[in-house]
Amino acid sequence: MRHMTALELVSCRVSKLVSLLALSAQLVGCAPGEAWLSEEETSEELEQLKAPRKLLLCEQGLSDRTSGWDKGLFALCEATEAFGFKVIRDGEYPAFGALDEKGAYNALFDELDENGDGLVDANDSPAIVHVVGFSWGGINITDVADRLRVDKRVAVGRRGVTAMVLLDPFQPQLSRANIPSNVAHAWIYRQTETTDGDCSSSVSFGFGYNGHRPRARSEMTFCQDYDLDAFKNDVGHCDVPSVATKAALHNLVTLTDYEPWAKNAVECDLD
Repeated sequence: MRHMTALELVSCRVSKLVSLLALSAQLVGCAPGEAWLSEEETSEELEQLKAPRKLLLCEQGLSDRTSGWDKGLFALCEATEAFGFKVIRDGEYPAFGALDEKGAYNALFDELDENGDGLVDANDSPAIVHVVGFSWGGINITDVADRLRVDKRVAVGRRGVTAMVLLDPFQPQLSRANIPSNVAHAWIYRQTETTDGDCSSSVSFGFGYNGHRPRARSEMTFCQDYDLDAFKNDVGHCDVPSVATKAALHNLVTLTDYEPWAKNAVECDLD
C-alpha cells in the first residue's frame, strides 16, 4: 500500500476538520491505511487554528458623556467592531470615564479571565489587547497598560498590549505621556497650539489642553508621534479624535502607520 504524500496528509486533515464542524464531531476517515484522528486530537487542532480574541478598551476625556467632547472617540471605538474587535463597554458606552481607571482595568481583567478563576493564564483562550485613550483618558489608559504589565495574577506571556492609540493625551500635572514597556505598538496624535474657541479653553483659564509628548519606556516599542498642527489647520483639543479616526482605525487594524500621514511621524523619545 502506497504511503500518502505530505500534501495528501494535509488535505486529509483539513477535510476531517471541516467534516467535524459539519457533522458535530463525528470521526471521519480519509484513506485506507491512514490513521484515524480522534475527537480529542481534532479538538486540539481546532483550538490551535482559532484566532485569538481581539479586545479593545477605550477611555474618554474628562467630560460629561453627553457633551459631545468624546463623540469622535466613541465612533472610533465602535468602528473597530466591523473588523472583529470586541469593545469592552462601560454599560451602554464604548469607553470608560476618565476618572474610572480602576473600573476600566477591572473590566479588562474580567474579559481576559475567561473562565473566571481569578487568573489570566493558559486556561483562558488567547486574547490580544488594544487600548485607546483621549485627553485625560489618554494618560489613564497608559496607567491601565502598566497595571497589566505588573499584575501577578496575569501570566507573563499574557501581559502585553498589542497596540495603543493616544488622542491628545493630557493631564495638567504631567509633562509627558509614558508608554509602558509591555506595549508593542503606539501611535500618538496631538495638537500643540491652542485654537481659538477650543473646547478646553473654558476649563483651563484660556490656555487649552495641548497633548503631551510621548516617551517610550522600551526601545522595543514601535512608537510614533504626530503633531497634527504641523500638517492640519486649526485642530482643537476636542477635534483630535474625529480628525485622527481614519488613521487610528488603520493603526489598530493593521498595526502599521497610516500611509498618507506617515511622513509626518516622529519617533517617540526613549526613556
